[in-house]
Amino acid sequence: MTTPRAPLPDGVLAVRPLPGANCSSVGSVVDMLFVAGVVASSVAVAVAALSAPEPAPAPEEPRDAGEG
Repeated sequence: MTTPRAPLPDGVLAVRPLPGANCSSVGSVVDMLFVAGVVASSVAVAVAALSAPEPAPAPEEPRDAGEG
């Protein structure tokens, strides 16, 4: 089943409905790099949050030289 399409304005040869399909190839590459950077950053933050170090133990109180 096909959907009815509206006529294109003069000078427009085709319209591609996918994300980023109507921009240049360089623009599409930049879009993909941006998305990849966002995903990689999100994964890095999630891994860092899951592998957070345990809190350090409280330091011992210093002893006087005369105690023992």
